[in-house]
Amino acid sequence: MPSFAYQEWIGARRARIDELFSAHTTVGGSGRGRRWQTEQLNWSLTFRLAGEFQGFARELHDQAVDCCANSIAGTNPTLANVARASMSSNRQLDRGNASPSALGNDFSRIGLLLWPALKTADRRADKWNSELETLNVARNAIAHDDQRNFLQLVNAGKFPITLTIVRIWRRALDSLAVAMDDVVADYLGTLLGGPRPW
Repeated sequence: MPSFAYQEWIGARRARIDELFSAHTTVGGSGRGRRWQTEQLNWSLTFRLAGEFQGFARELHDQAVDCCANSIAGTNPTLANVARASMSSNRQLDRGNASPSALGNDFSRIGLLLWPALKTADRRADKWNSELETLNVARNAIAHDDQRNFLQLVNAGKFPITLTIVRIWRRALDSLAVAMDDVVADYLGTLLGGPRPW
């Protein structure tokens, strides 16, 4: 059974993203050809994807921290709270984007080297890393009207932000979420000396 975080990713989070895709179809149509008056919807989709993935990553980290804290503390709830706070205080996912470096930093708090583990698990990890980084550049370019970030997108071939590009990001995040869920569960099972927690 997948983690609660992943269940939310394919449930409520997917539904919110799908709602924007549906609005895009209503405005731009579903046939072939160039879409007019959809730039703001593409930007909204970029924001929603980045935000929902950050929520997924934060929830997955919360679940992992809970597993570790409960294992450390046994039946002592005060010790569990101390351990939980230690592993999640000043977490990058609470104050910035879910960038590859933020994910790596935050999951290292439980001893998991996330990106090396993902690379071992799936050859697409470098591609996911790149797409996630570009998505966050796009999100920041839009949020802060940052021309340097827009220029980075142009250089990466990701500007203008089209529905095709948004779909590439979504597929990458869907695959990354599955892999992260498995890698974290495998790691926790090994670390805590028991079965996978999910």
